[in-house]
Amino acid sequence: PTRTQRKLPITMMMKSILLALSLGGATAFTRTPVRMAAETSMVKNGWKYDQNKFVGGLPGAIAPLGEFDPLEICYPEEMSESDVKRLREAEVMHGRVAMMAFVGYIMGEAVTPLTGKSFIMPTPVTGPANSHLAQIIAEQPLAFIVFVLAIGFAEIRRAQIGWVSPDEALFTLRDDYYPGDIGFDPLGIRPDTPEAFALEQTRELSNGRLAMIAVAGLCVQELVRPVQILENLGIQREVIG
Repeated sequence: PTRTQRKLPITMMMKSILLALSLGGATAFTRTPVRMAAETSMVKNGWKYDQNKFVGGLPGAIAPLGEFDPLEICYPEEMSESDVKRLREAEVMHGRVAMMAFVGYIMGEAVTPLTGKSFIMPTPVTGPANSHLAQIIAEQPLAFIVFVLAIGFAEIRRAQIGWVSPDEALFTLRDDYYPGDIGFDPLGIRPDTPEAFALEQTRELSNGRLAMIAVAGLCVQELVRPVQILENLGIQREVIG
């Protein structure tokens, strides 16, 4: 057979895989039908689910946008409490990752631990932050494996805390679990009252949303102009290092 004929089955298989992934991803954004079974909502950190309120009554409606959901992704009247909490869980976790990523972009390009002069990163890592992971994989594959295992451990632990076991129900949060509250508070700064907790949750959401937009901007900036962020602003790495 010709080269084109040999590639045809592979091409068809790849198209089938991409179609399946696309359909699977699309279902994540479809509204879940109202569950007929009666659900008893529990009070969690002073919050009790109310399907008649925006996002079930969860904090996060911040001025000046307020109850901002133009695509109606979260629609409590047609979703279960678990579905609403799952959306908030995703927002909180993505916001936390984005806040760490923003710090990683700036500090990873600015300070000395990534220059190969310390035990933190014995291999020099240079250039825009977008290329750092590829450099680590090429030069220190074992460090990358440890990094992936650490992420996997953290995600498994989060699932054990907040999610119902898959053999009982799929994609379902525990009734007594508050989105994002995995009990990690080493500094003991967790508010004691429901009002203070809601305020801190709103602050975290606000910073997380800003961080997600900022990290997207940093990534695109380095793709368009492949130089370090601080260098692009006229600040040399040696000044900070």
